[in-house]
Parts: sequence; structure tokens; C-alpha cells
Amino acid sequence: MKTIQYQKYEDVSPLRIAEEPEVLYVARKTVDVFPVERFQALSEKLLFTQLEWAEILHISDRTLHRYLKEEKAFEGLYSEHLYQLENMAELGIEVFGDAKAFEKWLRTPREILGEKQDFSTLRSFWGVKLICNELGRMEHGVYI
Repeated sequence: MKTIQYQKYEDVSPLRIAEEPEVLYVARKTVDVFPVERFQALSEKLLFTQLEWAEILHISDRTLHRYLKEEKAFEGLYSEHLYQLENMAELGIEVFGDAKAFEKWLRTPREILGEKQDFSTLRSFWGVKLICNELGRMEHGVYI
């Protein structure tokens, strides 16, 4: 049987390829829980009402209130979404300089690359990723 011989080329290209922003990914392999204390710290950065938090997380206001009252950690998709929102908040505050300006920008409806973004964009993982991508473009001066 004949074997194929591949030539090895060294990568001497002076071009640098932009990679995806790592802010969207959690460093740990598994995301188990998001503690209530961490949620309260996040809610101090992102000044949303409890009703808005419930809407973002797709749970009822009463369920969110119970989580906070019983100090029950968020699990599963809730914790993943909260970790993603936490990373987005840090990036947004870094870009805008303070939480109030970032919140105002989040609440302002805008059209970016043909897609409408507003506060409801935060309800999905994809929406949070779109916002983080936009923040990355703003941070590096590639705002469209």
C-alpha cells in the first residue's frame, strides 16, 4: 500500500488573524451553579429591575424572588446565561466607563448590521453574543 507524503510548511505569514472574543466563554469546563451572592453583585452592575431579570432569565417574578429569598443558586441554563451576562457587563462597563452609560445604551433600540437590537436582545444566548460582538467592535474602533 502506498502512503501519502505531505510536505510540511512553516507558517511564516506576517498576517495575524483576529480570533473570537474570549469574553463569551467561561474558563471552566462545566458551569454548575451561579451563586445568589454573585447574582446580587451582577444586579448591582446591571441595574435592571427584578421583573426585567425574570424576563431575561425566562422565569416568573415569583420564582426569581424565591431563589433570592432562599439563597438558592441558579443551575443549568440559568447559570450559563448569568455567566454570559456577567462577562458582557464587565466588557460593557469597560467600554462605556460606567454602568449607567452602559445600561442606557442597552435600553436604546438600534439597528446593527441589518438586525434590530434592544433590551429584549438580552433574553437569548445569541442576543448576548451579538451585544458582546458589538461592544468588541466599539472597543477597537470598528463601529459600524
